[in-house]
Amino acid sequence: MNRKVLIPSLLLTLFLALISQSGKASADECLNDMKTRVKGKENCLAIHTFLTVSEVKPSTLVIFIHGDQSDGGPVSGMIKLAEDVDVPAGVIKIALLRPGYFDKSGNTSSGTSWRRKDSYTPTNLDEVTSAVQSLQSHYQISKTVLVGHSGGAAYAGVMIGRSPGVANAALLLSCPCDIRRWRAFKKDAPWSSLSPSSFAETVPTTMKVITITGEYDDNTREYLAQDYIETLAKRGVSAEFRRAVGAGHNDIVRGDVIDEALRILLRLD
Repeated sequence: MNRKVLIPSLLLTLFLALISQSGKASADECLNDMKTRVKGKENCLAIHTFLTVSEVKPSTLVIFIHGDQSDGGPVSGMIKLAEDVDVPAGVIKIALLRPGYFDKSGNTSSGTSWRRKDSYTPTNLDEVTSAVQSLQSHYQISKTVLVGHSGGAAYAGVMIGRSPGVANAALLLSCPCDIRRWRAFKKDAPWSSLSPSSFAETVPTTMKVITITGEYDDNTREYLAQDYIETLAKRGVSAEFRRAVGAGHNDIVRGDVIDEALRILLRLD
């Protein structure tokens, strides 16, 4: 046997084993304090929690889910939005980092982002859905609103149809609501990501959904959200498309763009 081949092979096996054990440990040893970390199905997801000091018992969760952040940098925009946007007393705002992402402070969600491409997988959707359900149970929440931007909007759109009851309402910003058509437009194929359009028929008719796409969004074009909303509306879901005048794909993540829509979705019966 050639020892020169055997030794590198053994080293590679040990290296891969260490990586596997490290990833498992990060999930098993999750702090899970429901303020900075929450356990998903198998992974430990970083979160930022914003709760206004009030005598009112918390009754509503607003979960902010960021986009793909394709520049490879830290997640920041949706965390700032979650911190800044005004909500009534009794509303807990939580910005959640998708599997494999990190923020400016180095807080990281375990799992994989699939190089920030094609990452709306069943496994990742299960992680985020499980995390939301854990937060609901911990805070004994009766109402939940999902706010997603771009890839985060795809997450939210899939979740409300794939896991009916996970939320009462969803605000989808710059939504690539039909992944097949979005990928075709971007000339990206093949893909494995789940699409909100594939789950439109199972979104509960009790849901409230608002999509907002920027007038100058050259990434997730308006028709992707418009057609999705039309499908929901035909089924009797309270669904509305809005155009953000003068806004592009990323600068739609601003309080002045979403304030009114979020107020509407928070007025849940």
